[in-house]
Amino acid sequence: MPGDKHERVWTRVVWAPHYKRVLRVVVIENLDEKGKVKSHVVLCSTDTTLSAERIRALYSARFQLEFVFRDAKQFAGLTTCQLRSSQGLENHWNAAFFALSVGRAEMLLEASGLQGRPAPALRFSYEDIKRRAFNRLFARRILSNLALEQRFEELEHHPSRPLDLGVKAA
Repeated sequence: MPGDKHERVWTRVVWAPHYKRVLRVVVIENLDEKGKVKSHVVLCSTDTTLSAERIRALYSARFQLEFVFRDAKQFAGLTTCQLRSSQGLENHWNAAFFALSVGRAEMLLEASGLQGRPAPALRFSYEDIKRRAFNRLFARRILSNLALEQRFEELEHHPSRPLDLGVKAA
């Protein structure tokens, strides 16, 4: 199966003796400018009816989901639960993922400028949400101690984006 000029894609349905089943194997070779293989990726699926493109898309989506679970564990308390009932555990997991969803929605609304147009694709990390919230709280506290609360609006819309201090991409 042909790829673009910077990659070659091969696919076959094969018997995998280790797994004792038939797999669709997709090999993606990344090529340099001279056409030599500089790296490769091997993907497998037990659904042999899937195309190589579909298998590749599913693996890409899986990689993006890993960020969601990482953020849920590190920043939304997914692993800090000590409940034993299945309903309690499900409620805890739902709350953690809901917190992530609200944070993502906030980022998307900020990126779109609340003007009704779709936001561009952006990288997202819940750590960024927590950092921005801390920066806002800290700035409000400093300004209130200086009796300058009305100046906070200027900070939020300043071109240098001081409230984004310490924010990094996912």
